[in-house]
Amino acid sequence: MEYLKNRSLETQGIIYMLLCQLFFTANDALIKKLMNIFDNIYILDEIVFVRGIIATSILGLILFLSGDLNFKEIASNTKLQLRGLMEAITAIFFFIGLYNLPMADVYTLLNLAPILITLAGAIFLGEQVGWRRWSAVIMGFVGVMIVINPTKLEFGYYFIFPLISAFFIAYRDTYTRKIKKDFNIMHAAFLTSLAVTVVFGFGMLFHTEFIKFNLVEFLIIVLAAIFLIIGYFFSILTIRTTMMSSTSSFRYSTIIWGMLFGYFYFNEVPSLNMVVGATIIVLSGLFIIQREKKIGVRQ
Repeated sequence: MEYLKNRSLETQGIIYMLLCQLFFTANDALIKKLMNIFDNIYILDEIVFVRGIIATSILGLILFLSGDLNFKEIASNTKLQLRGLMEAITAIFFFIGLYNLPMADVYTLLNLAPILITLAGAIFLGEQVGWRRWSAVIMGFVGVMIVINPTKLEFGYYFIFPLISAFFIAYRDTYTRKIKKDFNIMHAAFLTSLAVTVVFGFGMLFHTEFIKFNLVEFLIIVLAAIFLIIGYFFSILTIRTTMMSSTSSFRYSTIIWGMLFGYFYFNEVPSLNMVVGATIIVLSGLFIIQREKKIGVRQ
């Protein structure tokens, strides 16, 4: 009976993870749509800032209504503030890549993060990594080389931006692994949203002019904020329902969502290099995740 209960919770966690990735990707697609409308990367600061004001306000209201809004605790939690700053820096490089590259390529390169987490764990946390996982790490980087196709560089050197994002995600998740017992999940979501808003708001200070959004554009930003919050919601449900080791493999679903949004929303047809490279990266990452699950590295 206990086994069936655990299997049921694991299935729920997997569904929540799939929905989490879907809504995060939908949010990203709307941001990309707005950047395409204006055909201007500098509009990104305004888009993310306005989205952040809406999302942070809603998250704050949820915390208030649940009786969990503790400004003193939130303001004094330097660990969460640092994590939020890492998230903001990640977002900067991610959105630059998203503006210049097909969605599927961006998410494929971004999903190098689980492989980099293994690398970071070995270097910064002193975790023991055997030859099997080292082989998977090397294969993951081979997959990256196939995706970016250095002999052709169809999209120039913009592939660097999602790779930088992947490095920051790896560092963020490695750092989170060290402090995961020291923070409230909802506080983390609130501070992450706030940090991203503040950083992109700071970027607006360097603008010489501002663009006014019409009603449709503003509603797209509101919808993006709602999708972001729903993504946070399912992310929290995933963590609370079952162990991350049971659901982490399904983070790769974001590549599928990226392909679908890219194809149907932006007429982006995945290249053969992207498909082959993505397959190698995913298989390498899945091997690492399953291996670490077996030896008890990721819980």
